[in-house]
Amino acid sequence: MHDDAYHHGNLRKALLDAGERLLERDGGGGLSLRDLARTAGVSHAAPYRHFASKSDLLAALATRGFDRLHDKLDNISADANLDARGQFLASCKCYIDLGVAWPAMYRLMFGDAARLDHSNPELREAGKGAFDSLVASIVRGQEAGFFRQGPPHVLAVTVWSLVHGLTDLAIAGQLSMDCDLAPDGEDVSDAACALLLSGLALPDRHP
Repeated sequence: MHDDAYHHGNLRKALLDAGERLLERDGGGGLSLRDLARTAGVSHAAPYRHFASKSDLLAALATRGFDRLHDKLDNISADANLDARGQFLASCKCYIDLGVAWPAMYRLMFGDAARLDHSNPELREAGKGAFDSLVASIVRGQEAGFFRQGPPHVLAVTVWSLVHGLTDLAIAGQLSMDCDLAPDGEDVSDAACALLLSGLALPDRHP
């Protein structure tokens, strides 16, 4: 496909789509603008219209990942069929599922500090937006009288760190093995999220 086949901003989207495929195939270290151009079917110069360097490309890909997480968390919070407990469990599972579905993207977002320019304003804003969604869910649970009181940001960091660990284990395939944590064939990640919820909920509101 030639460069002129892309119109009205489609080139950037096509490049990011191709970048995601390459990221999952080769990881952040193996991704190059030359391979990106080849995969997207454009000239070698085309990616430079949107990304000045590989660092810019990686920041844009991580921004897309955080935006995806943010959108999914916001959709869960807007689901009127879920109470605070249901929203929390769905949000935890969403985080884990996204990590498993896009493991290289997940590692880029949360673990590739050497390659990722965290001073990039769009990336910083996207990361903050995703974290703010988690904080907002904690606040909603507190206002509903379901979650224990405490600084929402501290509770959110605690939740995030624990779910982050679960996601790392899930990506490594360690949550598929038999474990007493999940009786009666219950998914281990679901059982772990429920245990996390029981620690966050008020004593008389344990699930």
